[in-house]
Amino acid sequence: MPIHVRVSHPDRLVVAVAHGTITAQEFQDAVRAFLQQDALHYRKLIDVAAANTTADLSNLKTLLEMVRAAPRAAERGALAFVVDGKRGDLVRELATLNTEGERPVQVFTNLHEARRWLDSVTVPPSRP
Repeated sequence: MPIHVRVSHPDRLVVAVAHGTITAQEFQDAVRAFLQQDALHYRKLIDVAAANTTADLSNLKTLLEMVRAAPRAAERGALAFVVDGKRGDLVRELATLNTEGERPVQVFTNLHEARRWLDSVTVPPSRP
């Protein structure tokens, strides 16, 4: 799979790294992977700097709606995207769809800056 998803329960962090050309279905599969591990409330680092996609904004909006409809969607953790500085407009546009009161979303061109930002965001408490 061109998207590798790792969930760290002790750190309450999801890291997804994409390479190559990613389809809308592969994005959905990656999201389902961390939803199945009850990690929606974790912070997320999504690195798509070495990837491109056949998905368009409509496909990604559908994915966003799927996540918003998930149980306890209001508890979603902060989201940091890492994109190639010369590309990434689709991800930047997706990030603007965050509505007021939703979890914080930022787009970075540097992995270390993204990680520092995520580390500065309050880590969600563990659920009972």
